[in-house]
Amino acid sequence: MKVGTFLRAGSVACVASCLAAGASAQTAGTTQNAQLLSDVVVTANRVETQIERVPAQVTVIDRAEMELRGHQTIADALRSVPGVTVMPSGGIGQQTSVFVRGSNSDHVLVLVDGIPVNDPSGPGAAYNFGDDLLGDLERIEVLRGPASSLYGSNAIGGVINLITRNAGTKPVEFFGQAATGTQSTFQGQAGVRGRIDGFDYMFSAEGFTTDGENNTPSRLATSFGEDDGATMTTLTGKMGYDIGTVGRVDGLVRYRKNEFDLDSVPNDDPNYTGENEHLLYKVGAEAYLLEGDLTSRVDIGQSRHDRGFTNRPDANSVDFTNDTYQSVRSFVDFQNTYRAGDVGALRDTVFVIGTTAAHDTVETETTTISAFGPFSQSLDASTTDYSLYTNLQTRLGERLDLTAGLRYEMPGDYDEAFTYRLGAVFAVPEILTRFTGAIGTAFKAPTLFDRFGVDNFGFRGNRDLRPEESFTWELGFETTLPVAGRAKAVSFGATYFNSDIDDLITNDFAAGTMANVGKASIEGVESFVALRPADWIGGRLSHTWMQARNDVTGQMLARRPRHQGSLSVDFYPTSALSFGPEILFIGARNDVTYDNAGSFQGTNEVGSYTLVNLSANYELREDLTLFGKVNNLFDRDYEPVNGYAARGLTALVGVRTRF
Repeated sequence: MKVGTFLRAGSVACVASCLAAGASAQTAGTTQNAQLLSDVVVTANRVETQIERVPAQVTVIDRAEMELRGHQTIADALRSVPGVTVMPSGGIGQQTSVFVRGSNSDHVLVLVDGIPVNDPSGPGAAYNFGDDLLGDLERIEVLRGPASSLYGSNAIGGVINLITRNAGTKPVEFFGQAATGTQSTFQGQAGVRGRIDGFDYMFSAEGFTTDGENNTPSRLATSFGEDDGATMTTLTGKMGYDIGTVGRVDGLVRYRKNEFDLDSVPNDDPNYTGENEHLLYKVGAEAYLLEGDLTSRVDIGQSRHDRGFTNRPDANSVDFTNDTYQSVRSFVDFQNTYRAGDVGALRDTVFVIGTTAAHDTVETETTTISAFGPFSQSLDASTTDYSLYTNLQTRLGERLDLTAGLRYEMPGDYDEAFTYRLGAVFAVPEILTRFTGAIGTAFKAPTLFDRFGVDNFGFRGNRDLRPEESFTWELGFETTLPVAGRAKAVSFGATYFNSDIDDLITNDFAAGTMANVGKASIEGVESFVALRPADWIGGRLSHTWMQARNDVTGQMLARRPRHQGSLSVDFYPTSALSFGPEILFIGARNDVTYDNAGSFQGTNEVGSYTLVNLSANYELREDLTLFGKVNNLFDRDYEPVNGYAARGLTALVGVRTRF
């Protein structure tokens, strides 16, 4: 049986077997009230919450998982998350889009320690997941479903929160790693963290460089075999001080830079390069009031993006182009969290209320020098947005957790937006099952470029654009079965989701501008089975069935596979040795296509692909670990985005230390 067929059949079986297994759990597990999930997340409610109380699907990728799997980039870490589709346009360091539950790539809001970092100067303010390394991150929280009531614009499909490493518990702890691999790849990191008398800190520096391989597939006649490499750097620093039981002050600085080669699809291009820099800095302070029941916190800072693309003359083109995009988002966020505890029949009640002010400035310039002379267009625009938000989390009785959130967005120069989210979790300990349900709305604001931008091809922005809006509902369950005395030997679950997105902002080519003319409907099922028969071995099989349709044209949305899945295993044959193999499957999907001559063929269905990755770790001693990773073990030729070749077989070996 093929791997892709196995994944599809396995995940269908996991959904179909849920009812039967749940029935057996009712008889076998009535005397056991095992906790289903113990992870605590902050992204789902803007306050620490046990996942089992969250009426949404949240996946946590922690530091141990990153190291077990040998992930090097955020894109690598996200590939096996249910409902998340990662589409790189080439190898490592290249433009990478992420689709969450079939929504657009600009419907994903990205946070760093809770601060939005999407680029206002980018297309739809989409985040480029091809730029970030993982060395300075403690964990990644992936919240699927609408979250504009918590975070505002772009959070239609979900939110991905990149949480930086903490200070640890020791006064001083050094950490780092060094690795080398195929394609002249080198990676290194050095960091230090600690906690002393109320003062805590963490500093990290990481670099990655690779010659890469050709982004243009060898099947195209326009491919000349020119490699497209990348050099990535991340510097992170954070410090904090606890003022006794009164409060805390802290700060964060994170700088990231990626320099990379590009191709002009479907043509190979030896002189096309790009550069992407991002700087985030913030300072924060919080006060503990009402005997610690009320926490008031304020964060002030900036997120600055600076991107540039240069294409010099070559055999394919005598034109010179240089495009620059700069954006600055200055923000103030004031949040109050009141832990009210028991209020009448309500228990463990937490109330959040806050306000945010953000000022966005975008400057772009596109320059072309051709046989017809020089052409240049520029944009210099800004806007200020204000918002009020609130979220209530409480427990009614012993079984029912309730969540309700509201947000009112007051933008400077487009329509106001009101969003909400309501959800519930109902526990049935007699069958070791919890049921979840939620409804919510979300929106994505038109970007400054969409409204005011111009280019050299006659495009003019549309100042009358309205925000995109969505309505989503979902229902799901999760069950854990004890086997042979192991409380969490088997877990399985499924979630059905349904979204309608209106007023999609799309390019009106006839009018030469953007317009609210799109509409999409999306439905799907995320399902999984996880096994932990013994401490030394475990596995997780997940599958997502999804149908994302353009309601205007009736076509399936591009680059959203109907089926995708993953199989991950963690294997510890000895206390020092571990393996983390994974199989990834991406099914058939629509995409813009090119034939082998490089001619545009319109939008067509492209085939599925399956990848096998292997990783291993061997602890030489307590503070020194040898690790290795092989991506695309069988050297599969595939194009996640048609016209862009993904990396073939690559290997990386190195050492990791912590002392």
